[in-house]
Amino acid sequence: MACPLQSGFPARTNSRLDVFLRRHLPPEAYDAVRAYEPCIVVSNSENHTLKYVVLSDRLIYLTENPPKSIRRVVALRDVVAIDLIDDYPEFLSSPDGEISQHIRIIYSSTVLKKECKKSKGVRKFLFPFHHTKANNEKVKEEKNGLAFWRIKEPRSLNESPLRDQQESSTPSKNSTLCPRPGVQKLSLHGQGAFRPLPSPSRRSSQSAPATGKAVSEPSCTTNTKEPQGLPDHNNSISEIPFKCSGNGNEFYLGNSLLDSPSQSNSNLEKKESELHLYVISTTSSIFLHLKSSWNNYNIKATLLQDPFYASKFSPAIGSQKPYRSEEKIKHFSQLKSELFLKDNSLRRILPLIMELKVAAQKNFILKRLFWKTSDLFYFLVNKLHEYLPESRDKNALQNQSQRVDELVACIEIIQTLVLMFRETETESSRLNTLAAKKGTLFNLLVILISEPQIPKSCPVFDIQLVADSALVRMSFDAKLQKLILEYTNTATALLYEILLVFQQGNLGLGSRKFAISWMMSFLQSCPPIITFVASIVKQVVRGLSASFQLLTPCQAVLLYQQFYILKSCLQHSRTLAEYIKNNYREEFRYFIHMPALQKRLPLCYPITQHTTQLFHEVLKLVE
Repeated sequence: MACPLQSGFPARTNSRLDVFLRRHLPPEAYDAVRAYEPCIVVSNSENHTLKYVVLSDRLIYLTENPPKSIRRVVALRDVVAIDLIDDYPEFLSSPDGEISQHIRIIYSSTVLKKECKKSKGVRKFLFPFHHTKANNEKVKEEKNGLAFWRIKEPRSLNESPLRDQQESSTPSKNSTLCPRPGVQKLSLHGQGAFRPLPSPSRRSSQSAPATGKAVSEPSCTTNTKEPQGLPDHNNSISEIPFKCSGNGNEFYLGNSLLDSPSQSNSNLEKKESELHLYVISTTSSIFLHLKSSWNNYNIKATLLQDPFYASKFSPAIGSQKPYRSEEKIKHFSQLKSELFLKDNSLRRILPLIMELKVAAQKNFILKRLFWKTSDLFYFLVNKLHEYLPESRDKNALQNQSQRVDELVACIEIIQTLVLMFRETETESSRLNTLAAKKGTLFNLLVILISEPQIPKSCPVFDIQLVADSALVRMSFDAKLQKLILEYTNTATALLYEILLVFQQGNLGLGSRKFAISWMMSFLQSCPPIITFVASIVKQVVRGLSASFQLLTPCQAVLLYQQFYILKSCLQHSRTLAEYIKNNYREEFRYFIHMPALQKRLPLCYPITQHTTQLFHEVLKLVE
């Protein structure tokens, strides 16, 4: 048995591969890389080949081991499921087979309909669409002595010798032919230490390699331009780079060939494909990173469907400058130095925090820089502690206007922290910062579950000012109540992100440092947690009981986060679980049910699938 893993985050530790990615990916795509891992890949285009899987914020790449070329294989927006399969790979030797992790990625792809494949030499045109369940008949076949499951489908031109001749006869100076040897016994050693594997999914432990002939078989030319935008943008052909093959009627679209640029969408059909990754290591966290990146992508893609949110965080059309990491680093350093100036007032700090938030939303590298040193995290938490749950400035206890300014600043700080936590689970510096001073993290938890104190309306003794002051008080009271609601929603989002930190610790990401049981034990010992949980249940009831009104993208993401918090309370805290069951059983019976969710949650949101699954789990725990 190997020694226990020390860092907990072996996401990017191969210097040779890192240099290769830096050279072959655009700067913004390289900065978006989250993790990579050596594995054995099985799909329709890969036959037990030893490669690196490279995960970014939007794409999954494959490259050789050692790296020679890189190609995109799956976009996260097309992913349907990511499962850990509990099986024993027969092609691996005994020691490696026992410690291997089998990861199955099911994704939707789009191909030309069968009647459109008659043109000689035309390959399938692939383009990402959102998933719809395909009712394909699976049949069993034998290949190299192994049992496979595949979609029952006639032989297509994609399998013909003509395709191989086309690929080999169109060399590019950047192209590298991909070897596709069949491997009977493969072995990978030195992959790290032993840890318990995450709970395997039993969705289809029988299925081994890839199914479906709809999987793309692109050439190995290095085509690394990342599709710009998220699902809120139109899925137009212009999103994917194309080049002419020399024939005026043939275009390469990404890595696929289309017989005519005016091909109608009516000739396309969606199918499910599978990508299988076999990781020979018990310490690898690539499965958790894949799940986390997919979830983060769906949250971000849903939020960007909100016009107001997108207008704040999406770059203006026509104003995009070339991406330069050096400029982002310089910008971050400047913001940080201005925030740390002595005698900074709240009015000076607020615009700097807002600028940092917008910059971090647009550039992941700022999130890395934020966690690289711990001082900015401690600074922001200490600022929150100055004003929450009550202000240290005694004047704010009587001054409603001042309290409004303080709450606005606190909301901005918490929103910034939400962004800094999101998508940074692969950063070892984040874990080190949070573990160095757990007292700061627990202080933050208390702040998040506590309702902010607001000043009471002061009596007015001047009779001539009574009418005017009453209107002013009503205005400030309404504004404060609105801010309290916004604060609660923002605190919910940050509590969700912190719960993920502890949950990932349970699953192997720094498990020696964090555990969900510690966090829930601490929370249930804090008196404000009961009021906080009650407010979440009431908000869920209010949101699902509104008649004939669809949830906005931001409301949909908030609902998902609320369900995740409720699930954590029900699973990991006996005290909170009993409180929810004893006090809100009727709400779950009459208001929080599947028909209400289906009426309010649009199917077009990427987060809908995850929310529905989480909703089922919460209902089952309440029963």
